[in-house]
Amino acid sequence: MFVYKTDAEIQAMTQAERDTYAAAKRDFEAKEQQKAIDTALQPIKEALEKEKTRNEELAGKVIALETKGGGATTKGEFVEFIERDERKDFDPAKSKTARMDSFTFKAAALMTTANVIPNVTGGFNQLFGNYIDTTIHAAPKPDNFILSLVNVTTQPGTESIWYVQRKNEEGDAAFIGEGDAKPLADAEWIESKSPIKEVAIFWKMSNRLMMHAPAVVENFRRHVEELVDQKIDDGVLEGAGTGNLLTGIATVASPFVVPTALANYYADANIYDVINAVATSVRLANFKGDITVVLNTVWEAQMKGIKDAEGRYLVPPFVSPDGRVVSGYRVIFSNKMPADMILAGELKRFNVVFSEDVKYFEGYENDDFRKNLSSFKLEAFLGTYFPNNYAGAIIYDEIATILTSIEVEPEV
Repeated sequence: MFVYKTDAEIQAMTQAERDTYAAAKRDFEAKEQQKAIDTALQPIKEALEKEKTRNEELAGKVIALETKGGGATTKGEFVEFIERDERKDFDPAKSKTARMDSFTFKAAALMTTANVIPNVTGGFNQLFGNYIDTTIHAAPKPDNFILSLVNVTTQPGTESIWYVQRKNEEGDAAFIGEGDAKPLADAEWIESKSPIKEVAIFWKMSNRLMMHAPAVVENFRRHVEELVDQKIDDGVLEGAGTGNLLTGIATVASPFVVPTALANYYADANIYDVINAVATSVRLANFKGDITVVLNTVWEAQMKGIKDAEGRYLVPPFVSPDGRVVSGYRVIFSNKMPADMILAGELKRFNVVFSEDVKYFEGYENDDFRKNLSSFKLEAFLGTYFPNNYAGAIIYDEIATILTSIEVEPEV
């Protein structure tokens, strides 16, 4: 008995096993198609056999009437037989009696769409008017967003990323008297390295598929391109930095440390207070650039749904009408952000370097040429880095944790 296999099972087969499986699949599907055709034709065969039997019976009665002799008696009995006979499907064209040619005994049957039989049950029928939707439909993927918010550089041929940080600064300027020795200051410069990582995808198609279904080829090409872009965006956002994974911005960002003046400060604290508190902690760390806030998409609806005790919508005076600017800070909503987290700060201080942008290759492997197959791949090389001198410039933490630290403690 033939059993369909999954793509993963087929991929795990040897080429010989795949050929055997494909032959068995074609044989099974051909038998199933013939079985469907036989099932569809069975009622027609039965009707034809029934009609043949009735025609033979009717022809026998006609011959019996004719043998009784000519004249009015034969005609009268024959007409009487015709008038009382209930077989309306008699076909005079098949009658053995020449005198029947002037009569029509088969009543017209109602014809419906069921009379136009497709080659398989429920299959395509070219005799009907058909609307063909040429769009290849697919489930949507979430929007990529993080690369537009961080600092991205392309440097072809880069194998490793090197950067320098000034560390261990000692000494300070001072006001001194005339003739006094100037205060001494010094520092160290530490060189750091970040690796380049590869992201790739591979697929294979028959040349026949590519020639006969170019829309499928193009559709799948867009799909794999989206998969690569999605994987890059995910890695830059949340990559763990272990093994072959990128180090993402959420991994190197700092947890929220509540400013002393804001600890348990807000009564009935909400998401707007969270944004202001996080942004303030970035400013207190001496980072003066543009601050961007990233939240999950659901927060856009929640922020617009805040109401007072009377059910009236509340929009703070420091929030733009569309809710995408809070205290001058740009707010981005994304499906890729975890619903319980907030990412905020000078995101441009996080760096992405593309050693090689996404490139497309095609060719053969093993005996692909002989089997009329072609192989394809997409690959890109990139790395990320974030100097730890910038600790505190980017915050990534749980919203609930921040709310607890800034909200007025309930009275006991």
